Amino acid sequence: MTDTTPTTSTDVWFEGAFMRVLVDTNDSGGASSMMDHWYPANWAPPLHVHHRVDQVLHVLEGLIRARADDGPETTLHPGESAFLPRDVPHTFISGPEGAKVLEINTPGGFEQFHLEAGEPALETRIPDPKEVDVPKLVAAIGPYEAEFVGPPMS
Repeated sequence: MTDTTPTTSTDVWFEGAFMRVLVDTNDSGGASSMMDHWYPANWAPPLHVHHRVDQVLHVLEGLIRARADDGPETTLHPGESAFLPRDVPHTFISGPEGAKVLEINTPGGFEQFHLEAGEPALETRIPDPKEVDVPKLVAAIGPYEAEFVGPPMS
């Protein structure tokens, strides 16, 4: 067993959401990573695709509507999960009350994108709204073998 207590600051404000790394790639020998995400109401990332990682989203509180590729939307409630395989474009949107979601990536490493593209969280809370820095996100995601391919859900 490995103690995965983070040894560095791992709380980040990422484009209007609060995120905390629970297990980083170093903790797992590169096998996986896990993050706790707190989304405000109606928070949605652009349609994007991971070419290196498979991802699981597990809803803890609230709800999210998710869509993979051109498939139907799925609504996930607390205790429900979605598997998002690599090379399949996907996006989601949090519900009107926001959501708390675990993100699990295999292999690990994608958590570093959130840390690099975000800013250190000054408090354990969802940050105040601000304009999304699209050029910063586009520049930061490339090294993690992922890309934005369309707009967010609405």
